[in-house]
Amino acid sequence: MSVILTALSIVLLPTAAPHAFAATQKDVPRNRVNPTGGSEVLGVQGRVAAPLSAAFSTVTIPAGTTPLAVAVAPNGNVYVGNANSGDVTVISSTTNTVLATVPVGSDPAMIAVAANGKVYVTNQSSSNVTVIDSTSNTVLTTVGTGGGPFALAVAPNGNVYVANSTSNNVTVIDSATNAVLATVPVGVVPDAVAVAQNGNVYVANRNAGTVTVIDSATNTVLTTLPSGGFPGAAAVAQNGNVYIANQTSNNVTVIDSATNTVVATVPAGTVPGVFAVAQNGNVYVTNTVSNNVTVIDSATNAVLATVPAGGGPFGIAVAPTGKVYVGNSNSNNVTAIDSATNAVLATVPAGAFPFYVAAAQNSNVYVTNANSANVTAISPLTVTTSPTSSKCEQSVVFSISGGTPSGTAVVDFGDGSPTVTVGLDATGSGQTTHTYAAGTFTATVNGNPTSVTVASGSARPCCRGWSPAGDGARPSQSPRPHCCAGMGNSPHADGPSTSTVAPAAHPSPRPSSGSSCPWPAKKAAGATAEHKANSFASATRSPDPQSGKSFMPPVSTLPRNAPARPGASSSPARPTASSAPTSCTSTPSRPSACTP
Repeated sequence: MSVILTALSIVLLPTAAPHAFAATQKDVPRNRVNPTGGSEVLGVQGRVAAPLSAAFSTVTIPAGTTPLAVAVAPNGNVYVGNANSGDVTVISSTTNTVLATVPVGSDPAMIAVAANGKVYVTNQSSSNVTVIDSTSNTVLTTVGTGGGPFALAVAPNGNVYVANSTSNNVTVIDSATNAVLATVPVGVVPDAVAVAQNGNVYVANRNAGTVTVIDSATNTVLTTLPSGGFPGAAAVAQNGNVYIANQTSNNVTVIDSATNTVVATVPAGTVPGVFAVAQNGNVYVTNTVSNNVTVIDSATNAVLATVPAGGGPFGIAVAPTGKVYVGNSNSNNVTAIDSATNAVLATVPAGAFPFYVAAAQNSNVYVTNANSANVTAISPLTVTTSPTSSKCEQSVVFSISGGTPSGTAVVDFGDGSPTVTVGLDATGSGQTTHTYAAGTFTATVNGNPTSVTVASGSARPCCRGWSPAGDGARPSQSPRPHCCAGMGNSPHADGPSTSTVAPAAHPSPRPSSGSSCPWPAKKAAGATAEHKANSFASATRSPDPQSGKSFMPPVSTLPRNAPARPGASSSPARPTASSAPTSCTSTPSRPSACTP
């Protein structure tokens, strides 16, 4: 991790934002370490320019001072550790809003989430772990550990393994009771932890150049294996292979978790940083100094590709869509990669010094920006609305694509009506409809904004429960008394209108108070916007919302090999012929038409 920090911070710190890293004495061991041979690994000189893309929408969310670690709970809450303000920012991945700020210990470093929803935060300087309830976002307890707790991971049996980087041991916590079960000795400066499917725990010992293997059933050491130089990250593929990133030897050690033997050493770029494993088994490792990403086939342990990234790529995560997101710390952007083709899809702007990356169940991606004290939320969704120029009482169709396959998208229509959860199909697509009053609204889909503008004129020639003689239209009962405002043919017209429908299109006059065709004395109920299409839905042929199963992949915790600091309601029913005023006549072509 020290090598990574040197590579990233030398360039960035002089031009950092107001909340820049401030190296302190406690950072020195990780900030400046001379590898074997006595020479430091220097950082990238200058920033790397990359074309930006608007293919992904972004939202900036405030956080505390120096946000670094990030993890997602099973309920979709996103937890961001703020290293210099000693707290955790909680973000809803549904709305991209801050839910809470939870105080923790000194210098929060890494975060892991247990299957029961408890969130564990290592506090490096106070040598303890804060446990947060993800349901209430309150602190449940604080658990004492060894010195300098840093990396951590959760085993299938619920045990939490915390690597103590200055006392060279691992604290084992029972996530059911939050009691300490054991303290297991490991190598010098344990810097990363990963757990295999069989329950074996792998601890990368940075300064020892080894990997300690712990049995999670007995909390005893099974064996110690050699690695390359300065092992600083660990990850496990679906087939049980364990991958260790060696920062000074620029390669990856592969361990078979069934036999605990080293089966391969794979070349990587310069100073490999953090791993992510895609659904197809591809293993991605960021190379912090060579500004690229090495892709390894976990079936053969062969290098499939080397993908260019921005400057100082570090944090990385894979979304449920299969897209891979790489935070480029020195160029302040994120590279999006397609795991099916290993092609770069886009370069997305982020804040200052993007650090760690995590993906939520709805495929929103969260990037901590250490030097701008905020988080960039990236959405892969494409949302279109039709018609492009909608009018009051006309159903607006929201077409969603690019979401989590067989997942959901939460739509807030932006007009105070209830939110709607849209089921997505196997391609991550879905639709829903909504009827607005006149105005401009900011709808959000999974917390990402979409603007909708609705004109005040109705899409139909008559929208107030009557039909001018000869227009061939059936009278309707509108749920919104102001939709046809000022059109002159409405029995409930209520003022001037900016309608794009010209009054000339409605030559029939508004009935007078003395008309033989009486009109309802009060406005129809339901004046607020509704998700369910009103009586005009069939006329606009709006498709029905699609549905699908909710998709909840397991939450993965990013390994630390990071710098230590640098409801719908129904519309009113259409009146029937039997309820028409007695003075109205019926014709074969126009039932219950009113003749003024």
